[in-house]
Amino acid sequence: MKTGLLVVSFGTTHLDTLEKTIAAAERDLAAAFPGVPCYRAFTSGIVRERLRSRQGLVVDSVPEALARMRGDGVERAVVQPTLLIPGEEFDRLRAEVLANAGDMAVSLGLPLLWDDGDLIPLTKLLERAYPMEEDQVLLAMGHGTDHSANGIYHRLARCMAERSGRLALCTVEGTPSFQDAIDALLAQERRRVHLAPLLLVAGDHSKNDMAGDGPDSLRTLLEQAGFQVTWSLRGLGELPEVREKLVRRARSAFEVLPEK
Repeated sequence: MKTGLLVVSFGTTHLDTLEKTIAAAERDLAAAFPGVPCYRAFTSGIVRERLRSRQGLVVDSVPEALARMRGDGVERAVVQPTLLIPGEEFDRLRAEVLANAGDMAVSLGLPLLWDDGDLIPLTKLLERAYPMEEDQVLLAMGHGTDHSANGIYHRLARCMAERSGRLALCTVEGTPSFQDAIDALLAQERRRVHLAPLLLVAGDHSKNDMAGDGPDSLRTLLEQAGFQVTWSLRGLGELPEVREKLVRRARSAFEVLPEK
């Protein structure tokens, strides 16, 4: 009985970070399950169209990838997302898998942050990945959402603050907002801030919303508030521990994959 693995990402049009994050995760996942064909899908139609028209790179949607797998004779499949939280994208992915799996037996892996048990490990990972000097604060920027899953960002922010006071969190499109984070940073003594993406890839949000020189970027707002700002353009997918977590998520999904 043929088994396949579908790795699903939101996607990015920035080929530099795509190769270092999404493609790196796909390679690690493929290596972890030798003999299991690995497929790719991006959930963003805008990203897929821009990659096709500008780069000549064709990437399947989730329904297209599932159809491709069925056409290749796959009868059992694990679908592993590279998403950070179980928000709107995860809900849509689950619905698309249910609607398009056909007669394949399918198991859906979990995103990187599923419940509160994932908060301290991620906080420790960020501490190791971005060691700060005594007068520095690491400010991680996530995406944010109006989905109820946005609450995990608030719990992660509390976890960060409780550990050392030298880690903070904000989001582009949810809460804690940029201003929430700036207000919190102004209430402490450190005036050096290092920015890092809490995003799988370091694309538009990282390069523009976080570190750009526009009037509304996080970097600009912090500088206007009197902070000395540095930044890293390194998506979470570049961190080996994050990719290892995705492998563990997929392995768990394989363990419960039903027989046909």
